[in-house]
Amino acid sequence: MKKGAQFMVLLCAAVCMAVTCKKQSAPEPTQTAQDTVLVNMKHLNALYAPFTFNTGVNAAGIYIYSEAPDYHLVPDADEGFTCVDDVARAVQVYTRNKNFSSDTSMQNKAYNLIDFMLQMQSGNGYFFNFVFPDYSINTSGQTSTNNANWWSWRALYALSEASPVIKNKNAQLAEKMDAAISILISKIKTDFILLPENTKVVEGITVPQWLPAGSGTDQAAILLLGLLPYAKTDATLSSYIKKLADGIVLMQHGDATHFPYSCILSWENTWSAYASDQAYALMKAGEFFNDTSYLNKGIAVADNFYTWILQNGIKSHIEMQSDGTQLSIISQQNFDQIAYAIRPIVTAAAEAYHITNNDKYADLAGHFAAWFLGTNDANQIMYSTTTGICFDGIRSANSVNMNSGAESTIEALLTMEIAEANPAIKTAMYTYKK
Repeated sequence: MKKGAQFMVLLCAAVCMAVTCKKQSAPEPTQTAQDTVLVNMKHLNALYAPFTFNTGVNAAGIYIYSEAPDYHLVPDADEGFTCVDDVARAVQVYTRNKNFSSDTSMQNKAYNLIDFMLQMQSGNGYFFNFVFPDYSINTSGQTSTNNANWWSWRALYALSEASPVIKNKNAQLAEKMDAAISILISKIKTDFILLPENTKVVEGITVPQWLPAGSGTDQAAILLLGLLPYAKTDATLSSYIKKLADGIVLMQHGDATHFPYSCILSWENTWSAYASDQAYALMKAGEFFNDTSYLNKGIAVADNFYTWILQNGIKSHIEMQSDGTQLSIISQQNFDQIAYAIRPIVTAAAEAYHITNNDKYADLAGHFAAWFLGTNDANQIMYSTTTGICFDGIRSANSVNMNSGAESTIEALLTMEIAEANPAIKTAMYTYKK
């Protein structure tokens, strides 16, 4: 998928201008958790790129790559210069922002990004992902084809979340958004809803086969979140959301005292920190169905697995096996550590705080969010509140990728919006800040 290709490119020394670095300047000494503005759109706005499709339609994208030290924009001739995967999340950054309702510049950016997504929907209902530097759509690349994949789910999630927000300000655009959503949902119903609930065994672990990518709970989580707004009036969708949630639950293993401590595997026998929104999705499903089982399973990830991560260090991937009784580690990686791995943890912990009003989850969310402010293996401030730049990743305890592309910037801003909206999380973040 796109994110993998992105990081392969960014991590190549020939492309990446990242170097082992000294710590970035912290906020001014006079600033406190109460008076520091966390969400800075400056760099995201620099990545924002208006353009006209070859068809004549005006839109805008978000440049995927931005390279240090001057943070110039870098197109990719093989994949493209912008993609639905990032643009969809950028729409969420803008429309979730507390100033969106009054900031016309922010509104217009969101409209243009939404127009981009609408143009990327293909005749079969799914979305193409990338646009080439010549403004033609990449219709054949492995990370861009119009199939059941990440970018289609992200488009659904962003459009379904943004539609009610846009409707009162741009009814014509909202109508187009709703039409695109309807087409995609019809395709999902055709391709996924009737899949049998078959399983297979991988390294002794039983995994579902009815989720996107077979056992992709990470993709299923995004799809579930995108479908939720339409399930109240659609019994078929409601049933399918339960089917997705049950598939995610099947991939949860361990408990408070047994490894992997309520971890939800991402695909087959592997957990990936990247895009790990399954706990949050289960909590949202629990709220939707008023089902404490889903709620408790989502919260258990925060209680057990995230606590284990704090004690044992942030991981990027863990490959596991089962002896029929308990799971154990085959291999694990601590790096690369990226914003895309931290934001899902903060999101889930914040949701647990919202549901329970228990301060321990605000503390947990703030503890992980402090990764952006230097509480990490490299002792490096990763996100600047003065520039809006978020470095692309930590390669090792001694090496940081100082480029700042779309994904890192967007995921950092989504995290900061959570902290800004929750004073207890913001306070905890500064408490743990080095």
